[in-house]
Amino acid sequence: MSTENLIDPRKGFVPRYLPWLLALASFGVYLLTLEHWTSSYNVADVARISGWEWRSPLIHPLTFLVTLPFHLLPASAVPLALDCFSAVCASLTLALLARSVSLLPQDRTEAQRKREKSDYSFLTIPTAWLPPVFAVGVCGLQLTFWEHATNFSGETFDLLLFAFVICSLLEYRLDERKSRLYMTAFVYGAGMAENWAMIGFFPLFLVAILWIRGLGILNLRFVSRMLLCGVAGLLLYFLLPLMAIISGKEPITLWQALNVNLVPAHNVLKSIIFCIFNPGQTLPYVMLVLVYLVPLVIIAIRWSATFGDESLIGSAIASFILHIAHAAFLGFFIWMAFDPQFSPRALGNGLPLLTFYYLGALAIGYFAGYFLLIFGKEEILKRPSRKKPPFQALNKPVLAGVWFLAAVTVIGLTYRNVPLIHITNDDTIHQYAKLTEENLPRTGGYLLCDDPYRLFFIRSALVQDGRDKEFVPLDTSSMTIPAYHLYLHRHYPQKWPDLVSGKKISSIPPLGLVQMLTALSRTNDLYYLHPSFGYYFEEFYLEPHGLVYRMKPLPADTLLPPNIDPNLIAENQNFWTNDAASALAKVANTIAPPDPNAPISAGEYIFMRLHISREPNLKSALQVAGYYSRSLNYWGVLLQRAGQLDWAATNFENALVFNPDNVVAQINLAFNKKLQTGTPVTIDLSQVSNDQFGKYATFMDVLNANGPFDDPNYCFAYGLALYKGNGFVRQSIAQFERVRELAPDFLPARLMLAQDYLIYHLPRRVLAVLHEPLVNPGRFSLNETNDIGMNTMVANAYFQENDPARGIRLIDAEFTRQPDNDRVLISAAKFFIGNGLYTNALAVINQKLKIDPNDPAWLYDKGYVAMELKDYPTAISALDRVLEIQTNDENALFNRAIANLDSGRLDAAQADYLRLQLVASNSPPIVYGLGEIARLKSETNDAIRYYQIYLSQVNPNAAEAKMVAARLKSLKQ
Repeated sequence: MSTENLIDPRKGFVPRYLPWLLALASFGVYLLTLEHWTSSYNVADVARISGWEWRSPLIHPLTFLVTLPFHLLPASAVPLALDCFSAVCASLTLALLARSVSLLPQDRTEAQRKREKSDYSFLTIPTAWLPPVFAVGVCGLQLTFWEHATNFSGETFDLLLFAFVICSLLEYRLDERKSRLYMTAFVYGAGMAENWAMIGFFPLFLVAILWIRGLGILNLRFVSRMLLCGVAGLLLYFLLPLMAIISGKEPITLWQALNVNLVPAHNVLKSIIFCIFNPGQTLPYVMLVLVYLVPLVIIAIRWSATFGDESLIGSAIASFILHIAHAAFLGFFIWMAFDPQFSPRALGNGLPLLTFYYLGALAIGYFAGYFLLIFGKEEILKRPSRKKPPFQALNKPVLAGVWFLAAVTVIGLTYRNVPLIHITNDDTIHQYAKLTEENLPRTGGYLLCDDPYRLFFIRSALVQDGRDKEFVPLDTSSMTIPAYHLYLHRHYPQKWPDLVSGKKISSIPPLGLVQMLTALSRTNDLYYLHPSFGYYFEEFYLEPHGLVYRMKPLPADTLLPPNIDPNLIAENQNFWTNDAASALAKVANTIAPPDPNAPISAGEYIFMRLHISREPNLKSALQVAGYYSRSLNYWGVLLQRAGQLDWAATNFENALVFNPDNVVAQINLAFNKKLQTGTPVTIDLSQVSNDQFGKYATFMDVLNANGPFDDPNYCFAYGLALYKGNGFVRQSIAQFERVRELAPDFLPARLMLAQDYLIYHLPRRVLAVLHEPLVNPGRFSLNETNDIGMNTMVANAYFQENDPARGIRLIDAEFTRQPDNDRVLISAAKFFIGNGLYTNALAVINQKLKIDPNDPAWLYDKGYVAMELKDYPTAISALDRVLEIQTNDENALFNRAIANLDSGRLDAAQADYLRLQLVASNSPPIVYGLGEIARLKSETNDAIRYYQIYLSQVNPNAAEAKMVAARLKSLKQ
């Protein structure tokens, strides 16, 4: 018996100690390249652990449990602690990888079995340490793995669970302890609760259990225990939903909480089914999955020596085919580690897919060991043989090739990825947050932001500077949710009022939020962390201070932001040209495309020939660049409106440097050039099209990403969108005024302005806006259509100015001039009715009915006006005619019922109300009318019944309800 069989290979250096040494070395590398601050990877978990996230966590229960101790740390230490934890998880994963590689059986082929006779078929050759080192080097230095190892995202912890499962299955081959499989089932179930992507590997897990247990799987006791352990782990799925319900942070049911986890599970299953039934559309991804799973089959199967041909030639051919297959897979997985165009990183659509890279590294370790064994150790023969084994001449070249490949791969990954990791983990976000924080006042205040993650970044900067207690951060996307207000009051009881009850679940109306902020602004500073729009800006405008924007109330007399102060211009120009210069230059250099004329190094040339890109992860840089681009565009708009065209152009150009797809900055810059060259400003609304916005569907989407327009065509279109689509009248005023300033002869902007000012009872501004069209109608191409509309608005302005006589004369003159013009008649009638001039309105209506005596709409208006004039016979006659023409006109029937009731025609009124009741049942206005009729007819019981039905459906504090209650009480006495 060979002496190597007397030594337990599990106690050797490679499987026992080497994994820990590699873990320590990896941990050192990750510490040297660690992200030390809040990043786009860890921001959600930093916010959760620091208590900044008001919602209860509902997913990733294991991550929640293992990070519980981090809640004891000060908020300033949480980001670094989390990233260190991620490095620990990554290092332990690599330790399990090294252990797994050392446990892989090297007896799958006849050639291996002739060379390795040790127990468990471990490698016992002197170079047995190389495969684990090779695998760990490839996996640990792979770019995606390295990024997540140095930034906490939960991915390395999830991969650690996956690696534990694989290692446990390999360990079971050695000791056959059932308890190990039970633990593996529990961990796999918990892994599915933690990350539903594990369900994609569940069929393979089942196959692996069947494979290693064989007929032992038929043991009912074993199967039941495995099932119970798996279900026990899966029960963690209920942990966070139950905690969310118990905490009471937000009104949520168990099903709603569970459904948050079911959605990703459903998506995983749907993607699997889609891949099965639509392989053509998902072919690259399906092929990638299959390629990464094939090595598992190769490792699992003990291959025959001859594939059916027992001749020496057949054996040599079989060995040659196996060598070629192993070499091909080894080269392929090394290539994948460098992320070519169809690697997991390229095809993952943002998903890290670390499990694929882990499986690839496992395969690399096995295949490297295969070649070291086959070509580095002679066959162990029972009897000496004079025949030389085939391919013996290749032994030294193949061994040298494996060593060379391992060295080149590790060096190549280091050469390629160290600069990319430096870019990924640079301080771009930190500098942005620091610049923002430095512009916040030392007096504190309230910080509003539409993006929760951006708000978390600024909070991290405030925490680092010891200023987090000075400000109340407000996530505007959550402001309508009552539970969020409860959270704010709990955390800031002295600064945030107790506005809602714990039982309130309906949304808080925007008007209430605006009123609340208006009240807070009287004694506190309010700041927005970026340019924005929405219902808050019906009361406020933004005053820029670098990257923060103070919210100030709009002047009540103009509703327009005031002209920007020269001192404010100087302050902001100093910020952008001096204070932020280095940060801006760094981001610009990071996102700048490579120079195509730059000389190509030897390494870059090799990468290019192998179709390996060296594109950095610009996620953080592009994110911050987008922030800068939006702010620069906003500042350029303010400068342009202040007449600083050169500076404005510079800011638009800089905005495009940081975001070349900023379509708003492109449009603004083009218009800036027209202004600088003195090109006449013309309005052509056909230029405005959503097709120009690319991926943005609406004005609101493009503005939210890029900032405001300052081209009159887009200003007018945006103003219409604000006015008609969202009801943001005050914000539309600023847009229409800008159009009026740039294109004073564009009548539609003036008409919209006049309409807006009438809504807010600013008649003098209406008259000022419409003065020039009234004085010079030819200049504005006035016609009958817009002339009557304009005169109506002027007349309304006179009424608001307490000069109704001038308004009446203006409308009467228009009516006299065009007595047969439908638009004139409609505008005149609306004007007179709206201002309570019913006699004048009746004259207009009668004029229209002379032209068309059977027009039901005008007959209805006549009935309504006659009712207001207490001329009930005329009203009833007009409404009778309406009902003859339109027998089912409920509005006419209801008004006729009122007219009959008020004129004392109780039976006719009752008939109308009963007819309405067939359609509207016990509608409060109907039962009120019936109750009044019954009371006047002294039908007491019916009156009581109708009054009681009425009171059961209305607000008891309303004036009419109180009157009915008093009458009901009187009837019951």
